[in-house]
Amino acid sequence: MPTTQKVITSPNDHRKYRNLTLDNGLKVLLVEDKQSTEAAASMAVAVGHFDDPVSRPGMAHFLEHMLFLGTKKFPESGEYSAFINQHGGTNNAWTGTEHTNFFYSINANHFKASLDRFSQFFIAPLFDIDLVERERHAIESEFSMKLKDDIRRVYQVQKETVNPAHPFSKFSVGNLATLAGDEADLRAELISFYQQKYSANKMTLCIVAPCSLDRSAEMVKLYFSDIEKRTQDSQYPDTPIYLAQHLQTQINIVPLKEQRRIAITFALPALESFYKHKPLTFISHLLGYEGKGSLLSYLKERGLANNLSAGGG
Repeated sequence: MPTTQKVITSPNDHRKYRNLTLDNGLKVLLVEDKQSTEAAASMAVAVGHFDDPVSRPGMAHFLEHMLFLGTKKFPESGEYSAFINQHGGTNNAWTGTEHTNFFYSINANHFKASLDRFSQFFIAPLFDIDLVERERHAIESEFSMKLKDDIRRVYQVQKETVNPAHPFSKFSVGNLATLAGDEADLRAELISFYQQKYSANKMTLCIVAPCSLDRSAEMVKLYFSDIEKRTQDSQYPDTPIYLAQHLQTQINIVPLKEQRRIAITFALPALESFYKHKPLTFISHLLGYEGKGSLLSYLKERGLANNLSAGGG
């Protein structure tokens, strides 16, 4: 039977919440919002580009794309997105370092049918070989578009100048070069990656809807209980992102657009154990404060800065 936990809420929050874990290990947060006319779902999978095989940079991102292109139950490649759009919704996904997230919103009257379609991404995707080449070029287009993005270029410089043994150094997007080769071979690698990495116990689902928590729980059990629990949680190597030779270095980057920016990066220990106290939030607020006596006001008075921001990443 699914297990539940008490959710601590604000007295000013009109929503109701329920936290539960299905028998297959899928963690779920249900949100009841009677004031909404829309419903939404988001699935976070603890798999990102850190998990990419060394021989296949961009594999996690490529998998994200391919999951949208048909399932055993709904085989037409554009059926899911068409259904969402036809009923007043939007959908998207992103691949990060340690997580991939799939999400959508839709008119609440069609939420049940949308969950049926959405859940199949994680149960029985087709990975149609006829669509491999198309999505390979879609990945290439994303890569090419970012070549002239100065923010993305700076991000890549960061990746090139850290400890090469750390997974952050991996090329995350993928392109035609990293996803090259025979389509059947690439599809086989994709299926193997999916089966090794995508497991119910590495997923967290959140749904928000105007229906009752009991009704939402019924739909989740109905549609998501068949996700397989295949693997244990990911364990990334305990490798420092910076070695001694990477610290106290100045890196000059020539931008494509005329601009002047400076970024100062500090290596910090793991912060997960401090999540209830949010020390980085306090530090970034103190550094990024823009009022009287702030660092920004000091720099502005001397004509050295127009804006300043601080945060963790």
